[in-house]
Order: sequence, then structure tokens, then C-alpha cells
Amino acid sequence: MFGYVKPYAPELKVRENELYNAVYCGLCRSMGRLTGALSRLALSYDIAFLALVLSAYEGESFDVEQKRCFVHPLKKKPVAKDCEILRYCSAVSAELAYRDLLDKINDSKGLRRLFLRAASPVFARARRKAKKKYDFDDGFIDRTLSELYKLEEERSPSPDRAADVFGRLLGYFFSYGVSDENKPSAETVGVNVGRFIYLCDAADDIEKDEKSGAYNPLLLYEGEKREKLDRAFSAMCVWADTAAGEVLLECRPCSEADIAVNVLKLGMPDAAKKTTDKKGKTDGKRSV
Repeated sequence: MFGYVKPYAPELKVRENELYNAVYCGLCRSMGRLTGALSRLALSYDIAFLALVLSAYEGESFDVEQKRCFVHPLKKKPVAKDCEILRYCSAVSAELAYRDLLDKINDSKGLRRLFLRAASPVFARARRKAKKKYDFDDGFIDRTLSELYKLEEERSPSPDRAADVFGRLLGYFFSYGVSDENKPSAETVGVNVGRFIYLCDAADDIEKDEKSGAYNPLLLYEGEKREKLDRAFSAMCVWADTAAGEVLLECRPCSEADIAVNVLKLGMPDAAKKTTDKKGKTDGKRSV
């Protein structure tokens, strides 16, 4: 359920693009240190975005240094130095990756299920390492996911209800990582980003779920496929714009905030447009 929250590269300044890549690489290195080398398999744009948002809220710019890595051993690259924000984001990545894997195991059958179960010790080990440093509220996470699973079992036809529940989950992780005075605003950003991710994922999977019979609120929602996707696109743009407004109002001016706003105002709507256009291409052109 990850990969939709990334910058719109054509509108990034050169220094912003370098900083974003440095944060992404720095996050990879921090994950290796905190949760183990194999936990890097869960590295995602979404968690890099979380790091940028937390940096903007807390007024803690990333220090960048030149480093080599196993992917680019011959040439040094800009890499954000290990810091508390990157360590926290590494822990969030481990927690979410583990929960996402359990969900996929539940939904899978046959060889795919066996493969995912074989991978579960790696993700469980990464999560245990993360919990030694960050004691996330398992009760809240379990209750929230149980609410989401119940909606899925009931085959709720409301995309908003399911998206809101996942939004609350991400809102928790965004607010956990900032100081008390920033928690309400950061939570608002997380809630709206979570809503976006859930609905964008539903739009991306609509054809696959239609064939398999898996739960997808967009399939149960009234209207033709093109109309459903247009409504989803509009909702995703509203949520992304709401989060962008929050960052602009509450965060100090800095490169990290500028990149976060690029993601919210340009990158996420672009991902939503590509996803909904692609999945609705057989039903004619977009109506909005």
C-alpha cells in the first residue's frame, strides 16, 4: 500500500532534488543500522516523505555528507547523516511493513501465502528491533486495524469510511514523531495522506480486485467505473491539498517543507491522475 507519495520531479529545484535523494539514501542507511540490513526491503517514498515533514515541523534540517554504498560503490553520493528523525522513520517503516505483511498473508493463498509466511521472520525481527527504541501503542494500532478489517469483511460500500480509518493510523505515526505543540497539525497531515494512500491503492487495484472478488470499496460504490474513479480522483486531490495547506501554515520555511509541499500539491495529484486514468481508460475520457 505504498509508493504513491513522492515528489513531482520536473518542478523540484536541483538542490531540492539532491536533498530528497540524500534523505532517501540516509533513511536506507538508518534502517540498516536500527532494524537490520534486510529491513531495507521496505524502504519507500512514503517514509521518506514522513522524514521531510517531521524535519519541517521540528525545525531540524538534515546534515548531508558524501558517502559510498553497496548500490553505488564507485562514486560518492549525498547522504543525510543518521539522526533521530531518520531513526524514528526507520522504526515506523518496520512497524508498517510488518503489519502490511500480515494483511497480505491473510489475503493470500497457495504458494504466495507460503512465500509471504517464509518472509515474516525477517519483518518480525525488524519490528522487534524498532520496538526496543520506540514503544508504539499496540492497542491503538490493533484496534484501528481491526476496525479496518471489519469494514472489509462487511464489504462496506463507503470508500470514505475505510480511508478515514487508515488515515487515523498514519495520523498517529505523524503526530508521535513531533513535539507536543506540533502534534495536532502533524496528525492532520498524516490523516489526509493516509486517506489518499488508501483510496489511491483501491483505484490502482480496481481491475485486479474485480477479477479476484477481493474487497474494494470503489467496486461496491454506486455508479459507473469512470464516475467512481473521477470521484476518487477529486477526493484524493482535496485531501492532498488540505495536507499541503497545513504544512504551509504551520511549518517554518525550509527546503524540507518546500519538498513536502511539492509532494502534496503536485506529486500526489499526479499519481492519482495516472492511476485513475489508467484504470478507467476503457470507459472513456475523464469527465472532470
